[in-house]
Amino acid sequence: MNWLSNEESITEPSVFAVSLEGKTAVICFANDFYDHLKAAFELADARDAPGIAGGLKGTMSSDVVLYHCCFGAPAAGLHLEGLIASGVDRVIMAGSAGSISPTARVGSIVLPTWGIREEGTSYHYLPAETDCRPSADLLQEIRGVMGLERVSEGGVWTTDAALRETKEKVKQYAKRGVLAVDMECTALMAIALYRNVQFAAVLVITDELFEGEWRRGFRSKGVERAKKIVAERIRRVLK
Repeated sequence: MNWLSNEESITEPSVFAVSLEGKTAVICFANDFYDHLKAAFELADARDAPGIAGGLKGTMSSDVVLYHCCFGAPAAGLHLEGLIASGVDRVIMAGSAGSISPTARVGSIVLPTWGIREEGTSYHYLPAETDCRPSADLLQEIRGVMGLERVSEGGVWTTDAALRETKEKVKQYAKRGVLAVDMECTALMAIALYRNVQFAAVLVITDELFEGEWRRGFRSKGVERAKKIVAERIRRVLK
């Protein structure tokens, strides 16, 4: 089935527009990541950001807005549309992901450079044969602030079915250069490409799937350390 239509949409993103001072945003999906980002950007005492569909809470300064979003492609996509309608043209996603490659262990940092689209949202924005990729310039800026931190780059597999990641798919996609699996990346890449705004993601590996079993490290010290590092590096890019 081809879900892409070239017709103008009846529904309008402008309905979700809010008043924001800056044109730069950071979005995340975990409470601890949100707290690390608030600390890195020194937003502990900043004012709350206006509510946008798909978002749970937010805070902002005159330069940047930070939102904690609902996870999953549809909610994150709706939120990104609201940000863009509000004048935002530069977005970094701070996400969590499972590893499907031994080169990315729990606590590792991954920069997605392309993606396999197994979510539904992206197919309403781009043809099925179009590759989803981040904005090259923004990705390069993120690379530039990582310093001596070990960062892996490669593909991301974005799925709507987090509990249907099978052994055969993990093996197949790992052979193609995919490092991680998440629930948002390719959808947001597609929307950013369609709307002509800058977008890139930084992922922290919280669990591993590549040895045929689910090894969870969501609350490990390595994950906590990586999230703090990512928050600080994103601050360097955007401030």
